[in-house]
Amino acid sequence: MNEKELFDHALKNTRLLKIPKRNISTFGTTNIDYYLLTKLETGTRVREGKVISQRPEIIKPSQVAELFEGFGEYGEKYSGDIFEIFGKNPKILNYKFRNSPKTSNDSKLPIHEVLRKINRELRKKDNDMAAIIKGEDATWQISVMKFIVDMTLKSAEGNISDLEEKGLFPDEQGIPEYIRNRIEFLFKDSRKNKGSINKLGKLLNDYGLFREYEDRFFRLFR
Repeated sequence: MNEKELFDHALKNTRLLKIPKRNISTFGTTNIDYYLLTKLETGTRVREGKVISQRPEIIKPSQVAELFEGFGEYGEKYSGDIFEIFGKNPKILNYKFRNSPKTSNDSKLPIHEVLRKINRELRKKDNDMAAIIKGEDATWQISVMKFIVDMTLKSAEGNISDLEEKGLFPDEQGIPEYIRNRIEFLFKDSRKNKGSINKLGKLLNDYGLFREYEDRFFRLFR
């Protein structure tokens, strides 16, 4: 089995047995505890860890390889492949994840009994931001990556809506909508408030937009 076949096999054999009840936060860091269960000849291996999703940022698709940190060689090799499966959408690729493995313990219990035990413990702790994942032992990191991508897709619609509402997505020139709106406001305000002209000029220079608005800007002095 070559590496690509191994990757495909890992994806096919990943099962999300429990997903967090809340989505990834749009404007803050999200911490998700996970339990990765793999079947052994004599029982079950339980890996515990935490995936940390940083506050979503709007990035370029070319930066996808930088999205996964702490996932070993798989993070660099297959981060792009994982997103290809779901379709590249620049408005989805605005997350960065860090995997922090904690412990790995072997149990003589079968997976279904380990699952029941962990669910009981999570209910006692009232932990609604925990995930339980079933995967292959040799490629468990790919299973965690697939889980966090699934969480991204589940959260994306709400996150995108939040970001669009605040005008944070850039246009073709890479300028966020709220900056364009701020420029238009300062043009309008400059007609009655000359103090806004300096603010407008500085804003245009800061974003490299002076040439684009040059004619309109100088008309303010007529």
